[in-house]
Order: sequence, then C-alpha cells, then structure tokens
Amino acid sequence: MFTRTTERRRNARVAAAHPVAVRDRRGRLLLRGRASDISETGLFCMTRARRGLRVRGIVYLEVTVPAGRSPRLRHRPTRTVRYAGRVVRTEEIGQLVGMAIELIEKLEGSPS
Repeated sequence: MFTRTTERRRNARVAAAHPVAVRDRRGRLLLRGRASDISETGLFCMTRARRGLRVRGIVYLEVTVPAGRSPRLRHRPTRTVRYAGRVVRTEEIGQLVGMAIELIEKLEGSPS
C-alpha cells in the first residue's frame, strides 16, 4: 500500500532570499524580485511588479548569491548566476506576484 500526495516536485527546495532580476530575450529588465525558495531545477520568485509574464515564456534570470561562507563579514562578497528559464506558473499573493520558474540552463556565473 502507498500514499499518494499532491507534491509533484522532483527536487527538494530550500528557503532563499536572494535578489533576482528577470530579463527578456533582448536583455531588457522585466522585473526585480526575490527568490523565496530554490532547487536544482527551479525557483519561486516574489515581486511587486504587476506586469504579467506569459506562462511558459522564456526569460533570463540573474540571481545574486553569496560567494563565500563567512557570516562574520558585514558585506559578504556576492556573485551573480545567470540562467535561462521558463515561467511555468504565476499567482497573485496579496499585493505581490509569485512566479514559479523552471531553470532550463545555467549560462554563466560572475563575481560582483
């Protein structure tokens, strides 16, 4: 006997609060937000932007993450990781918009 759940994720997600910039194919900034959780294959981004993105639309993400592990530094070094992604779902959460984004390909990482 087994128990069926509604969880469809393949990878575990961890809570996050990393800044995210979402750009279109031409590199134009569509919105800025924060990742609220992230996994190996996707992330959920919260933004105040009211402009909707097409579901299944291809976007380019710039996620700013800590570069080191030293919690003692007041201003920890960061790096920006870039991904091509696909918006798979959007939802309004109060005055915010949440977007589930599937990470398709890691493009590059660079120190900031």
